[in-house]
Amino acid sequence: MNQDNETLSKEQIADELATSLANRGQLLKLLSMNNFDMEANSRPDLLVSFKVAYGESIKCVRSILTKFCPEKSPQEIQNILYVFFPFMFGIYPYTAVTDKQREAMKQANVDYVYQSIFEITNNCLLKLL
Repeated sequence: MNQDNETLSKEQIADELATSLANRGQLLKLLSMNNFDMEANSRPDLLVSFKVAYGESIKCVRSILTKFCPEKSPQEIQNILYVFFPFMFGIYPYTAVTDKQREAMKQANVDYVYQSIFEITNNCLLKLL
């Protein structure tokens, strides 16, 4: 995004990032599982590798926000990051609903709006930006 564009609207930023996550459903599934236990029981070298990639993704999104949202202060960008990245850990359960869960929601009279990874992520980013 940074290299290919001089300017992007907030809608374009949200669309690009949401599209990127929509193509990474397996990653979102892993993040939503018991991440604390998974990390605690991972080999140190694999955990470091994951943390390097995670850290790079935070730097990348920070760079995108800094470039395309110049009106945002460093503190505002930090706040966006610390809402958006924890949010990613919960995307999968809200978008991958089994028939059994769908039926339970129906029987419980829960008026739930089913969304795709793209839709829920795009909506979150539009609100944050």
